[in-house]
Amino acid sequence: MGSHRLLLGTLRSAGWYGTGLALVALVEVSTALALPMAVATAVDTLTGSAMVVVAVLLAAATVAEMAGVVLEKRAEAHGALRLRRSLLSRVLGFDLGTARRFTTGDLVSRTLQSTTAAATVTMTAVSLYASLLTSVGGVIALVLIDVWLGVVLLALVPAVFLFSGWLTRQLSANTERYQGVFADLLARLEDSLRGARTIRASGTVERETDRVLAVLPRLSAEGREFWRVQEKAIWRANLVMPLLQVAVLAVAGHAALLGRITPGEFLAVQGYFGFATEVFRQNVMLARLARAQGSAERVAEVLGQPLPPSGPAPLAPGPGSLSLRGIRVDRDGHRVLDGVDLDIPAGSTVALVGPSGSGKSTLAEVAGGLLHPDSGAVSVDGQRLDELRREDVRGAIAYAFERPHLLGETVADAVGYADQPPPRDRLVAALRTSRAEDFVNRLPKGSRTPLARLRLSGGELQRLGLARAVWREARIVVFDDATSSVDTATEADITAALGRALTTRTRLVLAHRLGTAAQADIVAWLDRGRLRGFAPHHELLREPDYRAVFGAHTAELAGTA
Repeated sequence: MGSHRLLLGTLRSAGWYGTGLALVALVEVSTALALPMAVATAVDTLTGSAMVVVAVLLAAATVAEMAGVVLEKRAEAHGALRLRRSLLSRVLGFDLGTARRFTTGDLVSRTLQSTTAAATVTMTAVSLYASLLTSVGGVIALVLIDVWLGVVLLALVPAVFLFSGWLTRQLSANTERYQGVFADLLARLEDSLRGARTIRASGTVERETDRVLAVLPRLSAEGREFWRVQEKAIWRANLVMPLLQVAVLAVAGHAALLGRITPGEFLAVQGYFGFATEVFRQNVMLARLARAQGSAERVAEVLGQPLPPSGPAPLAPGPGSLSLRGIRVDRDGHRVLDGVDLDIPAGSTVALVGPSGSGKSTLAEVAGGLLHPDSGAVSVDGQRLDELRREDVRGAIAYAFERPHLLGETVADAVGYADQPPPRDRLVAALRTSRAEDFVNRLPKGSRTPLARLRLSGGELQRLGLARAVWREARIVVFDDATSSVDTATEADITAALGRALTTRTRLVLAHRLGTAAQADIVAWLDRGRLRGFAPHHELLREPDYRAVFGAHTAELAGTA
């Protein structure tokens, strides 16, 4: 989606508020254009009725201005809400490969700062539209008073268009650069807040502060450039306007001396001159339009990113077999997975084993549909994931992550997080299976304890993540290092409980421990992005390279092979 289409969509999303704002602006323009002639008539005739007309016009202009302020804020709020909904929906729909193109700080900047600035397009467009009408009306009024006044002003039109285009281009590019630097600042701040404990332990507070704030000179430079461009625009306008005003008043004075215009009309010329040159003096509005356009470019960049491929086909019932064919994934110019073929039988437990950097986590992401491969296909029960409805894929495959993030208000909300939360008995059973029931019951309010009050260990957090995956009726469950933070005894207990609870489910397990690999039905051994072996654990133990994956256990493994 281009920035221009995005801005037009934002204008439409303002709805009745935008329409009302345009109508109010029309009233303001009409009263403003009528006022100088009404004053001229009052001066020339000195009648009470003319004074009443002036008073009515002033009252109408005041009411319209007050209504405009309210409608302007409502229109901006609706526009920003639409953009944020679209942006968040897009971002949360990305696969992991697309999501990694943006830092969290960058996305926060685009979601809050860029959408707010882009949403000002409604107010800015209406202001420029009103300014254009005012200028056209001012020129027409001057022509009606004396044709030579209009001739002098019309000579200014080409300069107005050239000036407006120059200012908009300069400020739009500046806005994109400024918000990009601001996003970098947010990303650095986010890193520091996440690593605050490490920073304090390392005694590097000053060093980290300097690192975070190192972008401030660039931010300051872009901010100063924004105002420098406007400064150039203002002094150019201030240079031209007085000369033009003198020329118009000279023509008007000459016309008054010759009797072509009345004294009242001479007074009106001054007012209409200001209206006629309104567009030329819209530096602030042009700056806002440029800022809205530059911000829209940043929003449009995110909205233009592709979503994972999906099709209209429903997922047919099946036992949960999983097939991967020719899976290739590249990241930052590096081949992470290289032509992986894998057939996982329904109901089996497959352990992914390999040294660090072998592609285990990436393969788990691809198998579960979280990452679309650069080439190759993943199928569940004979149906390709990219041809299935997205909601069916998410219902068929559940995940338990190494560092689960809890969402919702309470523990129960976090464990039952879904469009349709589970009934209470299934939630309790899942907590029991993941061995989380005991510590949850010890919480101040049990499963109703607010998440904001939780202080959990890594192992406790992982057990809640396991419970979240267990209660789902998914035919395939991916355990992405989901028990790495629990002790060996607890892991064995959890694994046994999961085996009983998920007997018919297909399980894909990232294995770093010897016991996890040994309990799996089959081991998929990865090395440098390639599948080196797909066999039971005891058969692979004959391979020295496989035994070396488990490091400290090499001697033990050699003795049991």
